[in-house]
Amino acid sequence: MSTILVTGATGTLGNEVVQQLHTRGHHVRAYTRQAQPAVPTGVAVFQGDIRDGSGLEKATKGVDAIIHCATFFGEVKATDLDGTSHLIKAAQAHGAPHLIYVSIAGIDHSPFSYFQAKLGVEHLIEQSTLPWSILRVTQFHPYILSLIKDWEDEQTSTITVPAGTRFQPIDTREVAAALVQLVEQEAAGHIPDIGGPEILTIEDMIETYQRVLHKKGVIRAEGPEVLSGEYYDAFRSDEKLIPDRAVARITWERFLQEWAEKLLK
Repeated sequence: MSTILVTGATGTLGNEVVQQLHTRGHHVRAYTRQAQPAVPTGVAVFQGDIRDGSGLEKATKGVDAIIHCATFFGEVKATDLDGTSHLIKAAQAHGAPHLIYVSIAGIDHSPFSYFQAKLGVEHLIEQSTLPWSILRVTQFHPYILSLIKDWEDEQTSTITVPAGTRFQPIDTREVAAALVQLVEQEAAGHIPDIGGPEILTIEDMIETYQRVLHKKGVIRAEGPEVLSGEYYDAFRSDEKLIPDRAVARITWERFLQEWAEKLLK
């Protein structure tokens, strides 16, 4: 089997990628800032910080492919743009490993600065001398759950959301499976996007959240005069939706049910 490096290996997606690669018998390297991350036995940990490139020279030596999951909204230039430049430079010094990148659907149609940074990362990869594959996906289930919890005021049982928001949520397990499949194929450039199985309003998603968790509360939808800025504008935009690529199978309700079951254990 191949030797695969995973950046962002302890993140929501990266951790799942590591698990699936390990299950399929690949030799897996987890690149992370953590000294002792929780990874399966047999996974090699390479500690470093992609923001300054530390540890990448050693981590990329001898790998057949790299699945690049590292990203951070709060430090998008340092982590995504500068980090990818460091990664490409290190990888190029050791031959031509297949660089696989997970990106976001619709970023070439949005002015949102985070999306534009992700598009910039795509351009860095396209212009590198490495063989590459880029897969764009819709928003992850755990990410939307984190938004809802951030917007929820437990004291007043009110969830305030940007009006007119729709998502096409996708499960990280299905995204990870698609990335692992790319490892086992030749580099293919831009792969057809994959999106979740359904397009839902944020109100519908919250109603399901409340029903599954046996919660009651008020959903308050606010316009741009209250919830303003590019962050909320990006949520309201339908550019992130890909109805013609609704190929994933795990629904929002199924994700929530499984998540709620884990909470009870």
